[in-house]
Amino acid sequence: MKSSRLTGALFLLAFGLEHATRAEDDRPLRALTLDQALAELDSQSPALVQVRSRVADARALATQARVPLVPTVLAAGGYTRNSADARVDFSKIQLPGLPAGALPSGPLVIQPLSVWTVSGTVRVPLVVPNAWADWAAAQRAAESVAATAESARLQLRASLAQAAWAAAAAEEIVDVSERAVTVADEHRNSAARSVTAGTEAPLSVLKAETEVVKRQSDLAQARADRERSHLALGVLLGKTEPLRVLLPPVGAGEVPQQVESLVAEALQSRPEFMAQAAQIRVARAQITAARLRWLPQISGSGAVFAADVPYPTGKKEGWRLTLDVLWPLYDGGLASGKRDQAEAALVTARAAAEAQGLSIVQEVQDTRRDVSVAGERLRLAEQQRDLATAAAASAKRTFEAGVASSLDVLDANDKLYQADVAMADARGRLGIARVALDRALGRMR
Repeated sequence: MKSSRLTGALFLLAFGLEHATRAEDDRPLRALTLDQALAELDSQSPALVQVRSRVADARALATQARVPLVPTVLAAGGYTRNSADARVDFSKIQLPGLPAGALPSGPLVIQPLSVWTVSGTVRVPLVVPNAWADWAAAQRAAESVAATAESARLQLRASLAQAAWAAAAAEEIVDVSERAVTVADEHRNSAARSVTAGTEAPLSVLKAETEVVKRQSDLAQARADRERSHLALGVLLGKTEPLRVLLPPVGAGEVPQQVESLVAEALQSRPEFMAQAAQIRVARAQITAARLRWLPQISGSGAVFAADVPYPTGKKEGWRLTLDVLWPLYDGGLASGKRDQAEAALVTARAAAEAQGLSIVQEVQDTRRDVSVAGERLRLAEQQRDLATAAAASAKRTFEAGVASSLDVLDANDKLYQADVAMADARGRLGIARVALDRALGRMR
């Protein structure tokens, strides 16, 4: 009686687990190739939108730094009301011996009572040495920000690709778990037939039922992990619905190149190293700008003006040309302070570039080693799976022939399940390791 109750409870638990794990199968799942997913990531990722805004901000600052080098145009207008006006009426002045027409015929306005004026001024910088260096520094800073943004973009693309390989491993483990449930169910039926034939004790059925429930539990967990992986892929693309990424097949036979060639490629293409090199150029340009602050600045300007009351020249309009020279003789230590600051920044940038180079070299070596190890583990996992498959088939045949026990079959099936899971995990880890190596080499473009 107790055995029948336990068997019924196991049946109900197995049915409940199987019914619960079918929830994801009813949801629509969008599928994209890896290239399509990466293109969608570039176009709509919220993280990349923030990165690109920082690049636009840096380029806008570079545009502002160029302002002292380009002509400026100003227009002005105004109205003036004075407390009194001052005029000289030459028609009332009589000077002996002064020929006719020597004096203006009309009154000379020295200060009008009220006047409307308009003017336009164009200022053209002719020699502004430090402004050129400041502009160069701003441009190099924008290049550094752009390289840093490219690094963030490549990291996001690598994260998406690695998440896709993790999801592929989760999908494969679901398939493995479903096969394990089928195998466990077949063995349960076989054990029941053996008990009926009198070749096995009733305990073998209970063990087989326990194995079915165990595999159902593994399947429920595997499906939950798969759903979590699909949702994580969707979130990376800025969406709330799950996503499936279709990946190319991966094999263990590919061997990475030699370390020296990989390191050279990484140092040539990694945006992080380019960003540090740009920071060095920024510091050098700032040092140059600080030194050039002692040179004179020359600019020219032209103005046109008009009023509704004649100027002292007797005309209501005029123009003016000006050449200005500004030579800073003492600025309170601003130039020397900027030079010291830039020299300290140069030392920092050089040290950071050296540290970045060492980090890249280490990353390339580590990821290359990870790819080699992951490839070897996949090769061994495939061998282990082949051996476990043969052992499980042999145990099944000998059990049906009445030679092996039910426990031998359960043990062989468990080893086959573990081998299948290990192979799926090794394949996913190999894909993740290769993505990490591509990221270390700057290839995730």
